[in-house]
Amino acid sequence: MFNSKMLITFVCLLSICCFFASSQNVLSSSQNTSSSQTTSLQDISTQDISFIYEEPIKGLKLYTTVTFTLDNSLMIWMAFEDKDPACMLPYLHLRLMNKTGRIKYMDFNYTLPLEAICPITAKLLPLTKNHAMITYVKLNNGVKEKYGIIINYSNESTINEIYLGNANGFVRRSIVPDKGLISIEKPDKEGIATWRLFSLPDITTGKVVERKNGEFHAPNLLSYTLVDSLNFLLTDGGFGFMYILKYDETKESSVIDPNLQYWRVYVSFLREGADSPTIPSLVYQTTKKLNNLTIKSCSVTYNAEGYVCIMTLNNTITNIKKSNKSQTEINYYQLRFLSTGALERLNIISNPTNNTDIDLITLYYGGFLVEHIHGAMDFYLLDDSGNYMQSQGSFGPEFVYFNIYTLNNTIVGIKNQTNNKLEFLLKSLPRLNNQSTDYYCPVIETTNPAINEVVDPSIKEIIIKYTIPVKLSTGNVSIFQQSDDPSKPALLRQTFSGDYKLCTVGSDNYTVHIPIFESTFSQPNSSYYVLVDNNFVISQERDEPLMGIGNKIWMLSTEPLKTVRYSDSVTGLLRLNEEGSLKFLQTNHSVFFKNMIREFSKTIPVAEQRLSTSGRWQYDPTSSKKILLSFNIKEAKDDHAIELNSQTIFEILRTLIKQKRFTALSSNEYTSLIDESAPFIMTRNYFEEYRSLIIIFIVGLVVLIILYILARLKNPEAKNSVIFDTWFIIQDFAVDLAFVLLKVNNTPHLKIQHCAICTIRIVFFFFSFLKKIFFLEHHLLDEHEQDYCLQFL
Repeated sequence: MFNSKMLITFVCLLSICCFFASSQNVLSSSQNTSSSQTTSLQDISTQDISFIYEEPIKGLKLYTTVTFTLDNSLMIWMAFEDKDPACMLPYLHLRLMNKTGRIKYMDFNYTLPLEAICPITAKLLPLTKNHAMITYVKLNNGVKEKYGIIINYSNESTINEIYLGNANGFVRRSIVPDKGLISIEKPDKEGIATWRLFSLPDITTGKVVERKNGEFHAPNLLSYTLVDSLNFLLTDGGFGFMYILKYDETKESSVIDPNLQYWRVYVSFLREGADSPTIPSLVYQTTKKLNNLTIKSCSVTYNAEGYVCIMTLNNTITNIKKSNKSQTEINYYQLRFLSTGALERLNIISNPTNNTDIDLITLYYGGFLVEHIHGAMDFYLLDDSGNYMQSQGSFGPEFVYFNIYTLNNTIVGIKNQTNNKLEFLLKSLPRLNNQSTDYYCPVIETTNPAINEVVDPSIKEIIIKYTIPVKLSTGNVSIFQQSDDPSKPALLRQTFSGDYKLCTVGSDNYTVHIPIFESTFSQPNSSYYVLVDNNFVISQERDEPLMGIGNKIWMLSTEPLKTVRYSDSVTGLLRLNEEGSLKFLQTNHSVFFKNMIREFSKTIPVAEQRLSTSGRWQYDPTSSKKILLSFNIKEAKDDHAIELNSQTIFEILRTLIKQKRFTALSSNEYTSLIDESAPFIMTRNYFEEYRSLIIIFIVGLVVLIILYILARLKNPEAKNSVIFDTWFIIQDFAVDLAFVLLKVNNTPHLKIQHCAICTIRIVFFFFSFLKKIFFLEHHLLDEHEQDYCLQFL
């Protein structure tokens, strides 16, 4: 267990390494955890982190670990061993360690298919923060095929089997979080590789849908033989496919061509949104009769130089000085090419181990990592040109599992399990490009506002400054408001592509200015994040797409609402487009209004009780096929809660409608039917607003007229108009009093002045009323005296 000093040391190391790590030890069914720190016999620097994980379920053994690059979490798959060493028991136990070091324990109540666990063919592919896919191979009519099942981390969804293709295919998730996954089969004898593009699991049902499919075709198979193929991820969310071809010498002519290319490497791109891949481009060829040519891996470059592949050339050379003795040499090269298929760079990579049995990894922040396993695992750092820089240490022979966390430049080694304990060691690697470590994007220098900054709701723009000159492209920049409920998705506030002419590039060509709508940061005391898609901008020099900023990295917030200026209820009028107008006429009107109010409530957002409708509608006089709908925004009723006033909500909704195509309104079933070309205008239904007062006035007026007629009939000579004067004095007092009482909330800082004026009005009314009564009595008395005198005479 940690004492306080060790705990402080652990937290400091965690901050330095920018990586998650924590020791977890389940103490009870409530999954309380604790941490313990250990040392190891291997090379450990002061910045390394070592910790022990204790598995709470006895008998579970580590099967494998997988990194989830979207949030730098580590998935630990634990399993029960079977009597047959080629099998394991079908129970699924996953441990998800997030970047804060906490472990989520997932012990599923269903079993895996037999084909996945005996013999073991199962592989784990994390897809989203709630779902993963387990792929496996099974036999159908004598043919091995690959299938997948979707599992929900909450253990709620039903396992549905998905056909993925032949057994030798590859399944990969797009580099862009919401772009789905692909299954690419190994090419057949004719060089045809079938691909299938799938959606990500539905957030509620977990269902995966096949969106499209097609084929990759290898070129030049008349003279060449397809030796191998490789797939890789594209920056824009698509997928690349590489072919390695060797000249077929059985078809060689009697005349030897000295310029004959014995080996060729082609690449084809299935870009995001495309229905078919590009025509293969030749990126490498050689006249040497190599023993073999292999591509180890391909990945995106951090500095907008396209893609980099690790290529090995196996060649036999003859040493004339040593009696023509032959020897085999294996050299490593980096092959860089652009998304157009044009070759960018080809150069040899140094091998500091002088051993051919090495692994080379391209690092996200530049350079390469050389791994050499010879009992222990040594690793070395190379620069962008492949030149040796320095040794980065080693893991001892007791470490059997290794993972690398791309965004953190960190290697984790796991020792062989002892009883129920797993020991982890994390080693942080230097970043050759140390710019923008907070954004996990090496080409971003700064942003304004910065991460975790409090923004003014009236902010007009946000700014991104890049490290290289850029141009706007087709990727989106989006702003989301986080939900108070972690189980609910974030609310989209605005989104548009870089090339839609709303964004601008500054005169320095390094800064991008992104406009902000008035409705975007309108909610007080809320958290937001800016999501920048890959390919939002491209480099000016090469037109290569740049990496963006992922989910919940560029976080922003707004201050709590302290005071609110009161406003009355507001009525607004909007117009439906032709499709919406037709649907309105064909749908129950009350249902249509109710659904639209519900969608407004979620999008603004505001309590649904603040929105209502009279149900009134009419055809637009300026466009006979379009319909106008009326909606009411009620004033805030809760005196104890600080809420947005009705006028502010109206302005938010007006902006959302004006910018509908860039806001969440466009993605809803009913609000998407609004015609954004017609503004949301404020209207006043005076009869509805003052109906009660009008009724009171009319009834009072009728009563007065009746009283006046009766008085007139009884005494035609009297000044019966005093009845009206008295009524108007009472009405004036009532209106003044109602105005003061109802409108005092508009100016709370003038409440004392309102009360003083109200008191003066009451006194004035009292004396005016007494005056009228006195006049009336005096007038009646004079008439009575006149009658008495006439009778006396």
